[in-house]
Amino acid sequence: MPKKTSWTVTVGDKTHKVEVQRKPWLAIGEVKVDGERVTMFSAKAMSITIFHYRQHPFTIGDTMFMVVIKPNFFGYKFDLTRDGELLPPDA
Repeated sequence: MPKKTSWTVTVGDKTHKVEVQRKPWLAIGEVKVDGERVTMFSAKAMSITIFHYRQHPFTIGDTMFMVVIKPNFFGYKFDLTRDGELLPPDA
């Protein structure tokens, strides 16, 4: 099963779970908030050089988040930013 990257974020007074997972058998990746898909990206978005990152925006309430796809030699790393600030993933 493909590895998920997840974050627990607080917007206002509510806590949300953000998950990013690549689904290679479907050639897509998806971003879920509290178990509901908020955006998807194609495998083409991941087939980029190691020096250029793709960003996929979504909002929770009025807060802008961005999933950043960072390819490396072993696969992909996903980062999450909130209003430009890098958020650490859950352990």
